[in-house]
Amino acid sequence: MGDDNSNAALRLAASLADAERALLLVERFGAARIAAAIDPEGDRLVRHVGLTTAATLEAFAQSIDRDCPCITFAIEGGRGGILLPGIDDAALPERARVQLHLLAAAIAESIDERATFAYADYLSEGVTIYRFPENEPEIEFINRSAALRIDSTPEQVLLHPRALFSNEGNRALAFDLLALAEKGAHAPIQREVRTLAGASYWVQLQPFPLPVHNGVSRVLLISSDITLVRAGEERESVLTSCIDVAADAVAIYRIDRANAQRPLLIYGNDAYRALAKPHAGVGDPSLQTERGEEFVDYYLALLSEPGSVQCETSVFVGSGSRKLPVELHARRLRSTIGEHDFVVFSLRDLSARLAGERERRMLSHAIDESLDFFAIGDFVPPSRGGSHILYMNPAFAHLVGYTAEELLGRSSGLLISPNNTQQVLNTLTESIEQRKLVSLELMMRAKDGRDIWCEFVAQPIFDDSEEGGYWLTVGREITLRKQAMGQIALLTWVLDEIDARVTIYEPAQEHHFIVSYENAASAEHGRYHFLDLVRGEGIVGKLVRDRAFAESPLRTMVADADGKRVTEIEIRALFDGAGRLAAVITMERDIASASHSNGFPSSVRLALVTAGIQNIIHAPTPDARLRALLLTLREGFDASLSPETATDHGTTRLDFEPQHRRATLQYYTDRPNRARVTWKSLLGESELTTLRLVLETFLGTVQVPR
Repeated sequence: MGDDNSNAALRLAASLADAERALLLVERFGAARIAAAIDPEGDRLVRHVGLTTAATLEAFAQSIDRDCPCITFAIEGGRGGILLPGIDDAALPERARVQLHLLAAAIAESIDERATFAYADYLSEGVTIYRFPENEPEIEFINRSAALRIDSTPEQVLLHPRALFSNEGNRALAFDLLALAEKGAHAPIQREVRTLAGASYWVQLQPFPLPVHNGVSRVLLISSDITLVRAGEERESVLTSCIDVAADAVAIYRIDRANAQRPLLIYGNDAYRALAKPHAGVGDPSLQTERGEEFVDYYLALLSEPGSVQCETSVFVGSGSRKLPVELHARRLRSTIGEHDFVVFSLRDLSARLAGERERRMLSHAIDESLDFFAIGDFVPPSRGGSHILYMNPAFAHLVGYTAEELLGRSSGLLISPNNTQQVLNTLTESIEQRKLVSLELMMRAKDGRDIWCEFVAQPIFDDSEEGGYWLTVGREITLRKQAMGQIALLTWVLDEIDARVTIYEPAQEHHFIVSYENAASAEHGRYHFLDLVRGEGIVGKLVRDRAFAESPLRTMVADADGKRVTEIEIRALFDGAGRLAAVITMERDIASASHSNGFPSSVRLALVTAGIQNIIHAPTPDARLRALLLTLREGFDASLSPETATDHGTTRLDFEPQHRRATLQYYTDRPNRARVTWKSLLGESELTTLRLVLETFLGTVQVPR
């Protein structure tokens, strides 16, 4: 029994002292004798018996290694010692040295066959021996540290040596430890153990095999309670996992108070490492402040003593080309277990928040500058005196003539004109009571008593507030539009009452138009001379393509195929601000002459005049235009043109005197020009209208540029 205990103690000594080789020596009757030996891995215990040439333990130790530690103890009839070859005595840890002295005393007791492992109750480590009689584990020995962990005492445990293994997990662990010990695997393992009451704790176990005694396998266990260590690791793992997935960049640096070295990064989450890049691809990740200083160094100088810094700043990230606005939290913490401090940095990306604030400012500015009115009201229904106005933009205040101070907090019903129809008022009230979307045209009552027509949309916005939400109202004044609609209705009625045929055309595609409006007379007539004229190009085609020809209406005539009817057409082209044709308005009348038997011009004459007008417009030079005019006057009206001396520079004028059968043209090309037109035959009203059109067309082509 004594040999078994001393051998187990040797293994324990080797493990605690982390020895490469541990020897037990016993000196009896003045001669040194090797009584036992153990190798560092503990694979087997080899006993060596024989005398040595060394007279003492100390001499034997020096023969092995000059600096070999020798832990001595006294036994009956001599001395004993534990030698640790290969270990510098000065480097032996103090804690291991204390435990080795305890072990030495225990070995002395076991050699003298005194109390077994009495020293073990002084150890913080747990010392336990498992034995396996009848192939079931039980406890042969347990020290107070190990017994305390399972909420018991050594005496109570040994009264019921198999009680601990009633838990299946503990039983399985015992067999695992036996298998490891028999394989010679002495590396520590970490396992969870159940107490006698069923609670759990974590231990680090190191198994050592003991010699089989009476056919029973035995295992020596050295155990350390690591429950708090595991709990700390678990907490650290959980916290690290949480911080790793956090959007904020977090970094922890360690500062040695005794050494002015660069702070050491001991933790940086994924977000921090994504922002910071190592210098030249090596070393700790680094950031720069917006002033170019090293980020960590700059803020460590501000945190020379334990404290904190919180501010909004900017850092350069990545390659240093991108400036990132951040909210910075930095705290310096003093360690209580070493000569160092910790600094925790937390960086929150403010890009999205600042962009959102910028967008909100832009939106607020746009609403304040909008011509449409915006208002926000609460959900208090009209039956209880609401909805109360919470916000109004300047356009709304300008529209109703009230200031914000006069309206905020008051019911919006104040602004509803009583002149609205009852149906409109009922619809408005019902929608607000039921919190439904409202889209109406109604009259609002301004501060000065005027009724203002408005169109608006009120949208209920629901939220989790106590009130449940609010109304967002957007609208605009349509008083002028209402008046215009009334005027349009009146104008439509007037146009339907006149005899002239009025038609409005809109361009559909090149050279194609559609009728967008026609009065009753035009619809009854059913003919659209403009569409025929525009397809034939000529002056009408020029009119609708060039806004220069739209400064005044174009008048022309169209004869029916049988020559019995002539229609006078007045055409006006309307262009938008971008110079695009917007619409064409035509007015048609059937004309006749009461003073001339042949009141309608012949179709031949009409064709000649139309062709002449086109020649005048498209002639390349002033002389060519004048020749086209002479030909048109002679062929179409039997009229002549005589040039005269002109003195009025830069003016263009037509003096048309049909009662004297003459007209005077005054115009300017490269010099002042004057010409007199005379005709012999009496012309009817339609011929005179056409002649005037020809002369005005000519003057339009030679008009002095402005």
